[in-house]
Amino acid sequence: MKEPDKFTIISELAKRRGFFWQSYEIYGGVGGFVTYGPLGATLKRKIEDKVREIFVNKLGVMEIEGPIIAPAKVFEASGHVENFKEPMLECLKCRRKFRADHLLQEATRISAAETEKMSLEEIKATVEKHGVKCPECGGDFAEPRYFLTMFETTIGPYSDAVGYGRPEAAQGVFVEFRRLYEMARGKLPFGAMQIGHALRNEISPRQGLIRLREFTIIDIEFFFDPENPECPLIKEVEDEKLRLLLAETRLKGSEEITEVTVKEALEKGYIGIPWQALFMAYAKKLLVELGVPEEKQRFIEKLPWERAHYAGQSFDQEVYVDRWGWIEVSGHAYRTDYDLRRHMQFSGVDTRVFKEYAQPVEVERRVIKPLMAKLGPVFKEEAQRIAEMLSNADPEDVEKAIKEKGY
Repeated sequence: MKEPDKFTIISELAKRRGFFWQSYEIYGGVGGFVTYGPLGATLKRKIEDKVREIFVNKLGVMEIEGPIIAPAKVFEASGHVENFKEPMLECLKCRRKFRADHLLQEATRISAAETEKMSLEEIKATVEKHGVKCPECGGDFAEPRYFLTMFETTIGPYSDAVGYGRPEAAQGVFVEFRRLYEMARGKLPFGAMQIGHALRNEISPRQGLIRLREFTIIDIEFFFDPENPECPLIKEVEDEKLRLLLAETRLKGSEEITEVTVKEALEKGYIGIPWQALFMAYAKKLLVELGVPEEKQRFIEKLPWERAHYAGQSFDQEVYVDRWGWIEVSGHAYRTDYDLRRHMQFSGVDTRVFKEYAQPVEVERRVIKPLMAKLGPVFKEEAQRIAEMLSNADPEDVEKAIKEKGY
């Protein structure tokens, strides 16, 4: 008789002791939703407070709290409506649905790095090549298709007022950037954080608490001048060691860890942005304080096709667990100005910041300045309108017309 593994034992213990259990048990339960009992809620709150201790109290990041539901326009601007999709396979016999990349990883032992970059055509070809069948009933699969993993709703009684449950809390920071910038006294750098619920309509939630449809997320967005990315706090962590699995190493088919100090990682270009290195060091120290040994942690650099649509360089912080191996616990992405730029384009609201030069810069510009003393007597009550028209005209066009036509 096979003995239950550590995960099963701990899960059963957690239920008995009141840490967490599947929600809606009296109705048979619903996959991807859990209820935290008294001890679980207390433990969860202590973890959140530990994050506040490091990032709010020590680093000075501002904490805000925004709504879970957002108008569709927000996630159209952020790119989520277009990109927040996963490939899905549906069994023609039992109608069960599976996330295609996960199913192929389990059925064919193809790596996650390979399945994540597959197109729908490549998924179909791989299913046919390996004879992959439904793990529930052995049936064949329909054509693979994409599934939007955001919960869609309507806001109010109007069916055209579409909204989505936030799959992350970051957009709630970006849309409030102007107010936050004012609270930071109009100066960079500054950061903002949200701790709250997020919703992801997972195709096939699994791995206990690791992949849920509703969960608590902590999103920290930090804004700095890319022309001056220096981090004055980096000396505090420059000797902190990070275990990195670099993209170039992964492309060679290896999982060899490169262990370097923060200082070395920046000097060698492994991490491009000092602020990103600082947050990675803090994230590592946070997990150590929560009881995760350093040797059970690593930062894996995402390959170009694995990165989110908004990300430049990106690392996932992972921890090793006996049952599933390496699992992601935090993501560290350099998002550039993608989000602020997109929201400025879609909303029409200026999200740029004022940057003061060290020395005054004189710029010569040719402008048209109408003289009302000359226009008034000639155009009377139309003088003001004529002055405005002249002011809005292109100075070069006016100068050219005067030279060519004399007026």
